[in-house]
Amino acid sequence: MISESPTAPRLSAPRRGLNGALLKVWRAQDLRLRVIRRQEVAESFLRLQVDVGDLMHREPVYPTFWLRLWFTRPDGAGHQRAYTLVDPDPVAGTAWIEFYLHPGIASDWARTARPGDEIDASVLNSRNPVASDPPGLLLVGDGASVPAIADTVRRVPDLPATVLLRRARPDDHTILPVPQREGARIAWFDEDDAIEEAAVAAAAAAPAGTSCVVSLEAASTRRIARALRQRAGVAKEDLHALAYWRRT
Repeated sequence: MISESPTAPRLSAPRRGLNGALLKVWRAQDLRLRVIRRQEVAESFLRLQVDVGDLMHREPVYPTFWLRLWFTRPDGAGHQRAYTLVDPDPVAGTAWIEFYLHPGIASDWARTARPGDEIDASVLNSRNPVASDPPGLLLVGDGASVPAIADTVRRVPDLPATVLLRRARPDDHTILPVPQREGARIAWFDEDDAIEEAAVAAAAAAPAGTSCVVSLEAASTRRIARALRQRAGVAKEDLHALAYWRRT
């Protein structure tokens, strides 16, 4: 369901504090996003289409390209979280941002976001996981990283991909939009041990140079990345591990 907004627009432009100062030192770029549309996919999954201005004319928006969004705490301080630009359209200057909803400031903002609302963002990206033209992909993630994983699978249609996903809710596999395409194998797991073993087996069987991306909860990301290095012999340059969230 796509809905329009009858309410006055809101702006999330918080104080950024030390994190904001560090981003400036690291030469992060600032921009302001404007919500255009919202799409309520399920109770736990929401998509917002945003206007990103001329960003895609200034930056190479490769698969998994992400922005740091600045959410406002009740005391006015900033709370930042990173989100992948999904289905970017350079001509229109738009993209979708997908929220796997859970308790927290970022999800609370998304639940009530309406067309016209604006939010500050910073651009400070990592490396393109397919820049080296690998023979294939091994992508290990969960609901939080599905937008980045799905964006990669969608935008490199000729690259073989094995996608292993940790299910947090029983309906994750039905509501989270992972593209089904030729050459992409997708499997869901309910236990940490099971997805680790599957990742090790897939990496050991993959051609040399396969790009392995691990992006789950922080402890799980460290554990699986270590297993890929030590048990499957994945080279450092072929492994990209980035935690998408942390248990509290």
